[in-house]
Amino acid sequence: MPNQETQKDSIPLWIPNPQKVSKYNITILMKNLSEKYGAPSNDEENFHKWTVKNKELFWDFIWNESNIIGHKGRKILENPSKMPGAKWFPDSQINYAENILRKRNSNNIAIIYRSEKNQSQYLTYNDLLKKISIFISFLNEIKINKGDVIAAYMPNCPETVIAMLATASIGAIFTSASPDFGVQGVLDRFGQVKPKILIATNGYTYNGKNYERIKTIESISKKLPSLKQIILVNCLSNNIEQIEIEKTIKWESIFNNYKSKNILFESLPFNHPLLIMFSSGTTGKPKCIIHSHGGTLLQHLNEQKYHLDIKEGDRIFYFSTCGWMMWNWLISGLGLKATICLYDGSPTFPNLETIFKYAEEEHFTLLGTSAKFITSLKSNNIIIKNKFKLNSLRTITSTGSPLSSESFEFVYDKIKSNIHLASISGGTDIIGCFITGNPRLPVYRGEIQTSALGMDVNIYSSNQE
Repeated sequence: MPNQETQKDSIPLWIPNPQKVSKYNITILMKNLSEKYGAPSNDEENFHKWTVKNKELFWDFIWNESNIIGHKGRKILENPSKMPGAKWFPDSQINYAENILRKRNSNNIAIIYRSEKNQSQYLTYNDLLKKISIFISFLNEIKINKGDVIAAYMPNCPETVIAMLATASIGAIFTSASPDFGVQGVLDRFGQVKPKILIATNGYTYNGKNYERIKTIESISKKLPSLKQIILVNCLSNNIEQIEIEKTIKWESIFNNYKSKNILFESLPFNHPLLIMFSSGTTGKPKCIIHSHGGTLLQHLNEQKYHLDIKEGDRIFYFSTCGWMMWNWLISGLGLKATICLYDGSPTFPNLETIFKYAEEEHFTLLGTSAKFITSLKSNNIIIKNKFKLNSLRTITSTGSPLSSESFEFVYDKIKSNIHLASISGGTDIIGCFITGNPRLPVYRGEIQTSALGMDVNIYSSNQE
């Protein structure tokens, strides 16, 4: 006879509204692939298998369906049986930033920024493009070229997004580390990649405390001989006029002294490096992991558009520092013409309700967080649904560690009952998800819904031999 826990596991916590299923992006994708290639149109498991078996047809279709700006070329996959050795879209030319910034001449909001000090900022798509263009003018002036590395020692703020997208636009390579890292933690990472520019904050605030970083920057800069320029960003509201570090200019001076021009996006091979990320460093120095323009773009659009049903005008949030892959994942939401919502500081300051206040006031449609954060809410019995109106919120995503069955139940009991809860898992090594959500499927306690489309994933129990 099944026990109470087993019975619970067999009852869905959430079932998608049948009247909305036909409008989901993934439903439309299944229908279109069925009509064109005979893919299963109403069977999620077999549809996923089809995307793996017919990988060239699938990713070619994703390129077309996403209206990718660039030259695709004739060949989709070279050396398909080799790992490593397979090469996607070997003849293509593409630029990640050109595709992410496809929404032009628009006063719609691109970025919403908020800090734990209640500072806020709104950037329209026009504002964002203008600032990126000015920063590119500066990079061109100091002769930063395709393939050069630009490093950011920055918090999660608009300046970091501007720097990353400007870097990508000219074919340079971006890498970042959170400002809570000490001197050696930064050198262990940036020392391997020889950056030409270091963009750094004078300090940051976390959990109500200010942390200055000028001495840290000075120590780092002395041990990075590759640096041509240090750009100092005033994030701590301190007087930085008297700071004297060799090769340093202030962020504001760039925007006072350079003008915006039409952005000429560098046309690049599909596998041209976009980002350098790093492993955790548990077995020696952190290992460099390079992600490409084309691969990052297609994978993120695939995950966001189809698995999480992100659409133009949505407002998406993921709590992340700039050293975590989910920060880069969030930026890619601009490629779906969504608004990305940034937060700098502790998500628990001054209390555990801070992020939900932000979600209510800015009408988030997707809220991304960690399993640990949801566990903290549960442990403190924070009842969100009685305090905040989350009418716009359609999706909550959780990652970083497994989400327990009890935390699944907590989300539906205490946060919002009518919500697509997607426990997702992937990694820095692929800058994306192996397993993720699907808004067409029910949500069961303790279960991740599905493998990501196009990802050949097997899941094993520790009891299997």
